[in-house]
Amino acid sequence: MWMKSVDVGSLPFQGDEGALKRGAKGGAEQTYFERVVVDYFLKKLRAGLGVATYPQLRDMCHMFLEELDGLVKVNDKYAVVEVIKPKRKSIPEVDAVFKHSEEIYEDVGRPFSMRVCVTGPYTLASFIIEPTPEQILSLADALSQIAEGSLQQSRYGGVEVLCVEEPLFGVVDDPRLDYAGEWSEALLKAWDKIFYTASTRGVVCAMHLHNTSNRVFWDLNRLDVIEAEADDYIFRSEKTRSLLERYGKRLKASICSTHLDKLAEKAAERIPRYSNLTKEQKIGQIWDDIKRGIEDPTILLESEDEIRSRLKQIVSLVGLENVPYAGPECGLKGFFSLDVALLYLKRCSDVVKGFAEG
Repeated sequence: MWMKSVDVGSLPFQGDEGALKRGAKGGAEQTYFERVVVDYFLKKLRAGLGVATYPQLRDMCHMFLEELDGLVKVNDKYAVVEVIKPKRKSIPEVDAVFKHSEEIYEDVGRPFSMRVCVTGPYTLASFIIEPTPEQILSLADALSQIAEGSLQQSRYGGVEVLCVEEPLFGVVDDPRLDYAGEWSEALLKAWDKIFYTASTRGVVCAMHLHNTSNRVFWDLNRLDVIEAEADDYIFRSEKTRSLLERYGKRLKASICSTHLDKLAEKAAERIPRYSNLTKEQKIGQIWDDIKRGIEDPTILLESEDEIRSRLKQIVSLVGLENVPYAGPECGLKGFFSLDVALLYLKRCSDVVKGFAEG
C-alpha cells in the first residue's frame, strides 16, 4: 500500500455560516450548502491530497449533537430524555460530495478517495449532563447509523477511511477510565459498534486522538490506524513499533504542526526584530503584525524541509510499512485564510508524494 497524504477535515470558511448551517438541513439553502462543500472538497483534491476528508466547516460536535433525537438543550449542555436516535442517517457533507461525484471526477480526472470523520461518543458525552456508560452506548448506536449511511461508493470515488475523532480522550486524567473498568469497557464496545460496518466493507478504521497516554484504544480490534498530534509520545517512543506490531495497528504520520501559537513562536524566533521580546510578547506581536499586513501569514507555515524531516523521523522509528497515511496533525480551521491553509495542504501533499515515489 502506497503512503497517501490525508487531511483532518476543517478549513477556514469564507462565506455565509448561517446559510451553510441551514442548508445542511435541506430547504431553500441546500444548493448553497452543496456548492460550498463541493468547492472546498475540490480545492483539497487540487492541493494534491490522496485522501480528502469531507470539508468540515461546521462545529465538529454540534453538527452531530443537533442531529440527534432524544437530547434536549439545557444551557450549554444536553440532557438525555429518551433513546438517542439520529434524525438523519448520513452526514450531509458526504451526501453532497457523492451527489456531485461525477462533476468532481471530471474536474480532477480521477476517482477520489474520501476520509469520513465522526466525532466520537466520549467527546460528545462531554456535552451531556452526568453521562452514563449506557448513554455512551446509545450515542454509539446513533453514530454507527450515521457512519454506515456515509460509507458511500460510486464509479467516481469512494470512502477509504472512517475516522472516529476523540480529541478529549486522554487529554485530562479521567478516573472513570480505569483499565477494564465499566467506562473503558463501554467505550470499547461503543467504538467497535461504530466501526463494525466499515470493517466488514474493507474501509480503513482510524481514530484521531490528541493524547495517546491512555492505552484503552489499543484493545480495539477493529482499529487499523492511529492518528495523533505531531509532538505526541507515540511518534518518539522506541516502543511504538512493537506496540503497532503486537496490536496489529499502523500510524498516520502527523508531519506538520497546526498549533498556531507554537507556529507563531517559531516564526518569531526567526525574525531579528522580535529577539528582545518575551515569549508571550513575541506571539502577541507577530499576530498583530500579521493582522496589520506587516508580516505575511505564510511565515507561520512549516517548510517542506521541516515536514520532510518529520516524516523521515517517523518512518525511521516505526518502518514504512506501518505508515500508510501522512498529513497535518489536526484541522486548519483557525488559519488566517483559505489560501494559506491550502498552501499548507499542498506542502504536505508534495512531501508525501515525493517520499512515496522516491
